[in-house]
Amino acid sequence: MNESRNSQRDAYDLILEAIDQGVYRPGDRLVESELAERFGMSRTPIREALQRLETQSLLARDGRSLIVASLDHNQLSELYLVRAELEGLAARLAARHATEEEIQVLQEMVAEDDALVDDPQALSRA
Repeated sequence: MNESRNSQRDAYDLILEAIDQGVYRPGDRLVESELAERFGMSRTPIREALQRLETQSLLARDGRSLIVASLDHNQLSELYLVRAELEGLAARLAARHATEEEIQVLQEMVAEDDALVDDPQALSRA
């Protein structure tokens, strides 16, 4: 994947994450130049990410501005179902293509977590 496609994907992921975390709430106006400055990238990948979010109905037009759309319960449910499927697919693909070193690191992480289960104080510090 070339750098331009990575930037576009990164911009999309960053904006979507900010919306998901409540940094941008329904009705908030998203300004291309402000997003570019916030995320430290040019306006082109931001513009492409905004267009993608608009086609997915996560952003809506308010005159010439783009705002975070208000989603109803059904839209939110559908969004989370799609997200769960995509994340599951990503996990399966990552597992299928994992190197021995990556598998070893994951096994060590699981062992560390297992060791914390019987120690609530250590678990709260982790």
